[in-house]
Amino acid sequence: MSLIGNLLQDAALISTIAAFIPLFASVALARRGRTAQASTAANVGFLLVFLNTLLLTLCVGLVLVCFLTENMSLSYVATNFPQTSSALKPLYQVSGVWAGRQGSLLFWTWLISLFASGCAWRRLRQTDELTCAALGVMEIVIMLFCGAMVLSDANNAFVATPASALNADGTLVAGMSTGMNPLLLHWAMVLHPPATFIGYAGCTVPFAYAIAALITGDLSPRWVEHADRIAVFSFIFLTIGMVLGAVWAYVVLGWGGFWAWDAVENASFMSWLTAIAMIHSFTLYRRRGVFKRWSLFAATITFIFVVLGTFITRSGLVQSVHAFAEDPVSTYFFLGIMVAAALAFLLLMLYRNASLAEDDEIESLASKNGSYYLTDLICIVGACLVAYLTVSSSLPTWLPLGGQVVSAGVYNAVARPATAIFGLLMGVCPMLGWRKTDGAAFRRHMRVPALIGLVVFAVLMGYFALELVPAYDAVMAAGGDPAATLTEQGPRVYYFAVTVVSLAAAALLLASSAYLLGRGVRARMSKGDAAPLAVINLFRHSPAQAGGYLAHLGCAIALVGLVGSGMYVQEQTVSVPAEVGAQASSGGYVLTVTGIADGFDEQDNRIMEVDLAVTPAAEDGTASEGATELGVLTPSIEVSASTQQQTLHAAVMSFPTEDLFVAFQGLNADGSLSLSVKVNPLIMCNWVGGAICIAGIVLAFLPRRATPLLAADDRG
Repeated sequence: MSLIGNLLQDAALISTIAAFIPLFASVALARRGRTAQASTAANVGFLLVFLNTLLLTLCVGLVLVCFLTENMSLSYVATNFPQTSSALKPLYQVSGVWAGRQGSLLFWTWLISLFASGCAWRRLRQTDELTCAALGVMEIVIMLFCGAMVLSDANNAFVATPASALNADGTLVAGMSTGMNPLLLHWAMVLHPPATFIGYAGCTVPFAYAIAALITGDLSPRWVEHADRIAVFSFIFLTIGMVLGAVWAYVVLGWGGFWAWDAVENASFMSWLTAIAMIHSFTLYRRRGVFKRWSLFAATITFIFVVLGTFITRSGLVQSVHAFAEDPVSTYFFLGIMVAAALAFLLLMLYRNASLAEDDEIESLASKNGSYYLTDLICIVGACLVAYLTVSSSLPTWLPLGGQVVSAGVYNAVARPATAIFGLLMGVCPMLGWRKTDGAAFRRHMRVPALIGLVVFAVLMGYFALELVPAYDAVMAAGGDPAATLTEQGPRVYYFAVTVVSLAAAALLLASSAYLLGRGVRARMSKGDAAPLAVINLFRHSPAQAGGYLAHLGCAIALVGLVGSGMYVQEQTVSVPAEVGAQASSGGYVLTVTGIADGFDEQDNRIMEVDLAVTPAAEDGTASEGATELGVLTPSIEVSASTQQQTLHAAVMSFPTEDLFVAFQGLNADGSLSLSVKVNPLIMCNWVGGAICIAGIVLAFLPRRATPLLAADDRG
């Protein structure tokens, strides 16, 4: 298997080198008027693109077959095979393809090749210069990725397992491999990496078309039209990947949160932010012929940040629980890709500067053009700031924050007010006019959303006063690290002010999005559609706008969740005697021990778990007499037999307005149970809002000819 895999991988590298040469030759020949030769060169290039995808498909297929058949002849398979008796083991075997360093790079390279072949297939009958140049750029990227795999054993999935590690029957010698990281044995990690990699790979396409447009001088909206749908498709998967990653972090890592500003988390967040700017810029480029430079820049920096994420993960530049071991080849390859992409963009922009003249002046920030500009600016600056803070520990000490590890509190201090401002922009933008907003028209369009928003805001403020403020006071009264963390975020007045502004932004965004969707439904009903049919036809005939407003609605709900679950978490570590009937109180709940188990599973992993009955606490924090049991939580600890790695399996009880999160952290020195208890307010809004947001983006992606949802949207 090793020999076959290496031959296929080498052939893939050769094929991609052979592909971009005729593709760029086709562009050069077409410019000289040699149409026949240009067409021949393009056809050869297209066929080599397909060949490269076929070879990489065989590489991925070979690794997959080894996992499914438990063939340990490849070192990568031996070190990443899931050692579990779970019913999900077949899925974990599939996920082994992308579970480790070598397989994830191969999988990502294969996905880029699939996108390249998809673009080639779509333009097979019209091998135009723009697509040939774009495919040439994509093949260069694939070539560099393949080069990183071929030239470095640390990136090569086809390194053979040492003979000393294999028995005569091909099975592994006992103790020679630890297998897949136990933290990855979860359904979310079956889906999270491929979703993220699909998003990453898709971001190569807009970048390639942006560079192709600059190379060919075709700066019409054609390149955006070719790349726009793939950009949205990629953004869908970037969002899905982030949500799934948050779910995994929440239920698997055992610390009670879903976002820790870890370096690898930041890596996906950077490209997600710039992808927002890219999609919004593409919209204006396509519809209004403006934001040309913004579109080219956003497509390029999104790709650079995607590669930066890989660079961070694989170079050892920044420490992270998700990062791979340092590899010099990866460091130079991915750093080279970023530098080359940036230089190519800058040089081509200078060369084509005269051709980029556009009627792109912002007459007024109080307009759609102005709000799109501010949106792009916030996203790009935010992504650059996150990138800088992420790598700050590796920067020279003479730079600001150089050599320092930035805490989560620093990120939060910047992100929270920025998110509130961003929410306000999203809520107001649809009501603005293009170029310049007529004051009377704006007031007319905002009247109903403002009234609805006030009602929603009043409800949120009631919850804030009755639930969130007492939660804040309880944390401060308890003292310790949680109170110190809150103190770092600023004085009480400022902290509450950020909360109020954020909730106001969420209320306005929710109201304006719901109003616009409702107005669209009423417009369909005025044409004779019944209410259910009107909703369906709204998304059939105006998918981009209706889907966008639905996505904004999801963002509003998620913003409420971020405020509650990110700013007002009550957390406490409690000790409970290791005996049935023992009780502990925390966060308004009483936990009663109903069972304790300590044993081993089929793989000799030690499993320690505790059953906890949950009841509401009385005002004094004790168990209420006759209180109804809310349910049973069973947090556990798994200790790997091969690595002695400890994995916390937290237990979560969800209620409409909060989650009770309990992680069993083991035994204290005195033999008592150590439990980490957290109450996460409004966290359900994160999952619901995220799901609605994804649904809206998917609906906006549907291939339908759009018609205006609101006449106001196109007023000049």
